Amino acid sequence: MSSFTRFLSKASSTLSGIAGALGMNGSGCTFTLSGDGKTVTFPVLPASFTVTNPRNNQTINVINIGDVNVIGNAGLATLKFESFFPANDYPFVQGGGLGSRMFGGFGGLMSQVKDPYTYVQQIKDMQAANTPCQITITGTDVSMPVTVETFEYGEKDGSGDVSFSLSLREYRYLTPASGGLNSVTGLKGRIGGALKEKVTSCLPGLDTMDNAAKSLQRTASIAKQCQRTLKLYKAMAKSGGVRGGVLITSTIKGIQAGGKSLVKW
Repeated sequence: MSSFTRFLSKASSTLSGIAGALGMNGSGCTFTLSGDGKTVTFPVLPASFTVTNPRNNQTINVINIGDVNVIGNAGLATLKFESFFPANDYPFVQGGGLGSRMFGGFGGLMSQVKDPYTYVQQIKDMQAANTPCQITITGTDVSMPVTVETFEYGEKDGSGDVSFSLSLREYRYLTPASGGLNSVTGLKGRIGGALKEKVTSCLPGLDTMDNAAKSLQRTASIAKQCQRTLKLYKAMAKSGGVRGGVLITSTIKGIQAGGKSLVKW
């Protein structure tokens, strides 16, 4: 029974991937995880994903009234999904041309498939880097800094494909004014200093302004962030645009695209 259940799970993910490849997936999603200077675009579209948004509410008992629900602050969102990294050349694999292993492909066309354990190692490196990552699912409202909480993977059916499940937790940057007290922690700004570097991937599904805004999200005050987004947008447009998959690095000194300076602050 367990083998049959695994088959159904994999078949569901496979059919979802085929639908996306043939343009039948309404959302046109691409799952991308960036961090530690690396970017993973998941090659097989997960059949589903789940986002949980908790709230730290509390129930207290008031004399002569009874239980009262006291609304608390927002908790950290979690995102969970599962799929597999293919060892074989399937026609529904997204992000072809990233690896070095050549296969015949669908319909006789040549394509490339990345070794599944290359993806595994990249995610393990992100988890071990002790820095936040960025998860983006195009066609949805999911785009946030996260940490890799749990990453489970393994082989099940002898095909060489590596199945995995991934659990991500929202990362919240603390950027209070220097020397001031943070309203949440009660600690001075030196505990949660401003972000020094942020690496994102330019996504082909987003326009130039959206990619500019994504690369600068939570890197400065709102006013300064808006000014820098406009400046970055103009620089990206002037350069002819930044192609999908290029890493955009935001630092306190400026912006780099593909390792080359694009904007200086």
